[in-house]
Amino acid sequence: MLDFQLSASKELVKIPNIIFIVTGIYFALVAGLQEGSTYTAVGAVLCFVAAGLAFEKDWFITAPWRVATAVFCIAVLVTQIAVNATAVNTSSVVVASTIVNGAFFLLVLGVLLSAAKEMITREKPEDQEEEPESKKKKLTYEI
Repeated sequence: MLDFQLSASKELVKIPNIIFIVTGIYFALVAGLQEGSTYTAVGAVLCFVAAGLAFEKDWFITAPWRVATAVFCIAVLVTQIAVNATAVNTSSVVVASTIVNGAFFLLVLGVLLSAAKEMITREKPEDQEEEPESKKKKLTYEI
């Protein structure tokens, strides 16, 4: 049980998970203050689920969910940046919001690339089992 807790805490402190959690908190704050679209609340839930799915990497849906969540978050952030850019009254709040959304955009873009790489390079369990057999054969030929 202690081993599970240690591996779970290691998965939680990885950078993509931290970014998902911080983005989820940001979206929850924006939705709670009613400063953004209603999709920010959906984004918050998706981010928290994506961070939770990091504990179960062997599930089929984990990697695609994380990629889809990152794409959704990017779409929401780009929309918020576009709304800020077209604002008639440019105040310090609009400028600060644009900077924060831009920073989150870059962070979530990095998470998207990381999750997509993870999804593409994921080895099949069958491939992992075949490697030791080929090594055994190679060793027997060398003797």
